[in-house]
Amino acid sequence: MKKPSLKHVLTISWILFVLGILLILFGYWFRAFWLIIAALFVMLAAIIFLAVFNRCPHCGRFLGHAGGASFCPHCGRPLKG
Repeated sequence: MKKPSLKHVLTISWILFVLGILLILFGYWFRAFWLIIAALFVMLAAIIFLAVFNRCPHCGRFLGHAGGASFCPHCGRPLKG
């Protein structure tokens, strides 16, 4: 399996977070508790996805908030999107 690019990782994680927020809002609006539980699982999946794939392609360390940066804060090498 080919590792996704950092740009794709950030895009997918944002989509999952927005989906989770929308599910929470719909769950509250329709009084459907199961939608809120599903939203929590979607948001947990986004966090796990970021923890696994948001890493420097050179040193392999977690990028954290530096996912949109141009250089790795640990090794200093350029990050390709």
